[in-house]
Amino acid sequence: MSDNTQAHHLRGDLTEGNITKKLLIFSIPMIVGNLISQLYNVVDTIVVGNFVGSDAVAAVSASFPIMMLFNALFFGVSIGAGIVVAQNYGAKRLDIVNKTVNTAFVLVYIVGVIITIGGLALARPMLELLGTPTNIIGDSTTYLAIIFAGSLGNMAYYIGGGILRGMGDSRYPLIFLSVSAALNIILDLLFVIAFHWGVAGVAIATIISHFVSGALVHIRVNSGVYPVHVSLKSMRIDKPLTATILRLGIPSAIQNVAMSLGSVVIQSFANRFGSNYIAANAIVQKVDGFVIIPMMSFGMALSTFVGQNVGAGKIERARDAINTALRLIVVFGLILGVVLWFFGGNVMRIFTDNQTVLSVAGQGIRILAFFYFIMGLNQNLSGAMRGAGASYAPMAVSIIGNFLRIPVAYFIAVRPENQYGLFWAMVFSIIIQFILLFSYYRTGHWKTQGIVVEKEKPVLEIL
Repeated sequence: MSDNTQAHHLRGDLTEGNITKKLLIFSIPMIVGNLISQLYNVVDTIVVGNFVGSDAVAAVSASFPIMMLFNALFFGVSIGAGIVVAQNYGAKRLDIVNKTVNTAFVLVYIVGVIITIGGLALARPMLELLGTPTNIIGDSTTYLAIIFAGSLGNMAYYIGGGILRGMGDSRYPLIFLSVSAALNIILDLLFVIAFHWGVAGVAIATIISHFVSGALVHIRVNSGVYPVHVSLKSMRIDKPLTATILRLGIPSAIQNVAMSLGSVVIQSFANRFGSNYIAANAIVQKVDGFVIIPMMSFGMALSTFVGQNVGAGKIERARDAINTALRLIVVFGLILGVVLWFFGGNVMRIFTDNQTVLSVAGQGIRILAFFYFIMGLNQNLSGAMRGAGASYAPMAVSIIGNFLRIPVAYFIAVRPENQYGLFWAMVFSIIIQFILLFSYYRTGHWKTQGIVVEKEKPVLEIL
């Protein structure tokens, strides 16, 4: 496969054309896809809650922290592979793109086997370590073990989707995720209502859906419309590429783990204010999840956009794209803030009719309303820096911001027994992260972190 095959007319090339138009067209499928992904887990909860019972809901929910902890590793591999693909795709180094794709699939299958074996062996001990109540630990173990058994399907989708996006294709990952989500709903209803499989039925429906999405994305990668091909003969681990993928991806994995651990501590603070506050905080977090998705998705799109342009040596185009994205986020975030300030309380009535809970949640969302645009700026700056190859900066900033949030929350919320202090501690963390990220961006150090170098030098620079 030649590096100059269709070098100037590649599908998904983000190194030419109007920046704003390209960013918006590329990001919209990612926004929709992430909204679908957010709904994916909600469906499991709705089905078991309505047709099995509240204990089943608790059993499914108790498994999520452990699943996310294990998932952090393959998320890291996916992010690292996506950056390497994007930069080399932008540089028209198609041989390297092909090697990266094959190396990434080998890595993800190795990691998948490890997670499957480790998860199956450790599912119950980990649930016991977290103090899972005895009345739900059986169902929790069943659910978690089945999900771990199907890890490879989910991982294949994420790595394949990251590769497609790295080559500028955000549409097909959305299509496959939509098919998977629709199948998941149908199988949930079939296995739980018709077959009466309970929690196990929900888990089986999920892993079948994962395998279908993984198979579809694998077929698409090998469809011949991209300059890559994955087969048993070509799937080999390239050691320099592996080192680069891990160097770029592991910081994101560490960041996710650190954020999860920090959230556990903050949750312990929230528990001190009683069940009404816990419920209010949970509602705010659900609204949070949907509010931040468009800005997070835009950050993911910006990561690929910056990656391709840094790889092509078009640093100023990458910088212009970052500035364009930040301006769009400010406008979108402030409009969103107005909507949440005036109508956030109405949205929260979907979740409960408890007036005490609604009052606390409404005040909490008003505190956060006009700071969501800063959270969006953080998501986009982090995505841009990762796309440029500067993956350690977002990791360090996120860890600093999230762990500074803990003592601030303790001294302004726990000590004075001010339940709204936890929301202000979140605001503090958001602002600190923005100051650090924007300061790093302004230094311009990220411009030198690209992994594609001059042609007369080695293709990959391992730092």
